[in-house]
Amino acid sequence: MLNIKQREERDNLLAKRDALTEELEFAVEHKKPWRWSSWDAGEITTVSCDIHGDYKRMALIGKALRGAENIVHSSCPECVRDQIARTEAALRELRVSDLLDNAGIARRFESCEFENYQVINPDAAKNLAACQRYAATWPERLQAGTGLVMTGTCGTGKNHLAVSLAKVIIRNHLAKVEITDVMRLIRAVKSTWRHNAESSEEEVIEHFATLDLLIIDEVGVQFGSATEMTILQEVINARYESILPTILISNLTFEQLKETIGERIVDRVTDGGINKLAFSWESFRSNRGVAA
Repeated sequence: MLNIKQREERDNLLAKRDALTEELEFAVEHKKPWRWSSWDAGEITTVSCDIHGDYKRMALIGKALRGAENIVHSSCPECVRDQIARTEAALRELRVSDLLDNAGIARRFESCEFENYQVINPDAAKNLAACQRYAATWPERLQAGTGLVMTGTCGTGKNHLAVSLAKVIIRNHLAKVEITDVMRLIRAVKSTWRHNAESSEEEVIEHFATLDLLIIDEVGVQFGSATEMTILQEVINARYESILPTILISNLTFEQLKETIGERIVDRVTDGGINKLAFSWESFRSNRGVAA
């Protein structure tokens, strides 16, 4: 969620965009802005912009005190369009910042990008390329609800690639992405069972079930009860039925993961075992300190 300063900046940018949109209508269609609606239309002349060349400029004439005249002119349309584009870019940057802040990226992984992933063998290179393709084709992945399972040894860069993938999708597509782990997800649901809980169980599950992309880490840790497994199944099934992609990250092998959380869940996320990446080499965590 945007902080107070960011909200003020957003509101100012929105107001600026509205004013510029009105100014563009004046510049292109010679439609009088509301604040000058009572002014008289003056002549339309051809003038030159130092940047964009000739354009048709309209004058508006208003009466000032003691009968004097005030005159305002329409601006160069292309200059106004440039200002609108810069304002839209600033609004988009604020939106990206907000989405990244709410994506659940741990401080340890904040610097992770595809560009600084350590490729130590051909399999690592293949997995990097697969995650880059996933991010590059996000609209198609979202449309099809294509998920992914990343399994294997600790410290081989699963989280690094998942975070990098999430960042690219957020930056390029303004997607709502959240990275969490199994037990955090389960605690969020269980917290609604307390007396006077701020949210209901349905609201929490709805939150996880409606994100554009949900990335769940540490899948395969020992569950305390069948209820906890049911919570995970409910979230994944809800996303599957809504055709929304889910990414699971586990330190187990693919076969061990199926045995632990059930073949049906894994099958739904991987589209029958197709979309999976194995990280089966030794940990290089000690060489860089951020791979997981």
